[in-house]
Amino acid sequence: MDQNGTESVAYEFTGTYNHGLDAKGRLTLPAAFREHLNEGSSAKFAIWLDKQCIAIYPLPVWRQFLAKLQSLPWTDARSESVKRVVLSSAFNCEVDKQGRTVLPPHLRELVGVGREVTLVGKGQFVEIWDRAKWTDYFKRGHESLESDASRLTL
Repeated sequence: MDQNGTESVAYEFTGTYNHGLDAKGRLTLPAAFREHLNEGSSAKFAIWLDKQCIAIYPLPVWRQFLAKLQSLPWTDARSESVKRVVLSSAFNCEVDKQGRTVLPPHLRELVGVGREVTLVGKGQFVEIWDRAKWTDYFKRGHESLESDASRLTL
């Protein structure tokens, strides 16, 4: 259990996978991600805090994140704004037997995700990026990796 009384669960979502959405907005999830996203109950979609991608959280990780959100002071306008935006963008992520999920159109619109996407493992959850945006983001991150990493305690 963590400090909020929520069960702590470790996932290891890693790697990048390029996929395309079909005409119905369905995304086939990589097998490496599929098995953990619908373990017993639906995962959750939500926009990520930097508004550049859609996050998919396994339910235990979503509950940990939700506990952190709920612990923010309700008397603080910024805290309430973050909660409203993030929670209003959260929806169940149902994965069918073929390993597909429908990306909600309004979330795709909010973050600018087109038909060509890149799924990015981010440890405890998965990010879904518009492929062109991811390519640009990764290139900039790669160029500054040495400088950025030197500022961290790893």
